[in-house]
Amino acid sequence: MRLPCLFRVLLCAVLLSVLPLFGAVPARADDSAAATAFNPAPNGKPGLRFGHYTFALLWEPGVCLVHDELAGPDCATRATAAVRSRQWSLHGLWASTPVELQAQRMPDPTWWRYGCYWYQPDHTIPQGACANAALHLPPALHARLSVAMPAAATCLDRHEYFKHAQCLGFQPAPFFTQALQLLDAVNANAFTAWMRAQRGRTVSRTALLQAFQRGFKLTSAAALELRCGRRPGARREDVLVQVWMTIRSDRLAQFPAPASFMAGRRGNCPARIFIAR
Repeated sequence: MRLPCLFRVLLCAVLLSVLPLFGAVPARADDSAAATAFNPAPNGKPGLRFGHYTFALLWEPGVCLVHDELAGPDCATRATAAVRSRQWSLHGLWASTPVELQAQRMPDPTWWRYGCYWYQPDHTIPQGACANAALHLPPALHARLSVAMPAAATCLDRHEYFKHAQCLGFQPAPFFTQALQLLDAVNANAFTAWMRAQRGRTVSRTALLQAFQRGFKLTSAAALELRCGRRPGARREDVLVQVWMTIRSDRLAQFPAPASFMAGRRGNCPARIFIAR
């Protein structure tokens, strides 16, 4: 009888010893199995768990330069010394495909297109961001968001909430409070100081990724996706418009600790990138 007991003890010891190894394996943006095991089920619905967030940030000078629709109405009056010209602005905080839709073999691009609108009758997408209902945020939060997200003036805040958060059980005020806390952490980081120092210059993609890696003390820059746009009349999409950071859903509260990041996609920026001012 002693041998089976001893066997069980040894087996448990082996399992406990290898668990940290599994936790140390870098997660991929298309592999949410590890993160969903820790992510609380929104609204008590396990099927709505998801593996990671994409934290999307705008470089406002670049957005205005390429006349992107995300620029908001204030590009004509934007000053190069303004706060939004010297640090990142908020685009959104996007949950990855929920596990119940993964189980139905929904392709990720379908979720990216529809988001929470998939759960609407006939998967109806509103005709324009302002077709979504007003959010009625607390006045102080609304004022703060108006600065951090200039395109909220054209209802980007409504679009971000109803497409990326509402069906997952998040309420508007806590959702945007969390997103702004993440934004503050990024803007306080040395990476943003490096970006500010490079305004008006063309830098190498490698240098930009290295600045991100150094700033957040990471072993690689795989968590950062670079998104570029084309200046009017130009052939190349070489103006930095956005960065997308991939964050584990189970470690959002730890951001920007290195363990909160996970590998994402490469993006579309070329080897040489212009950082507008």
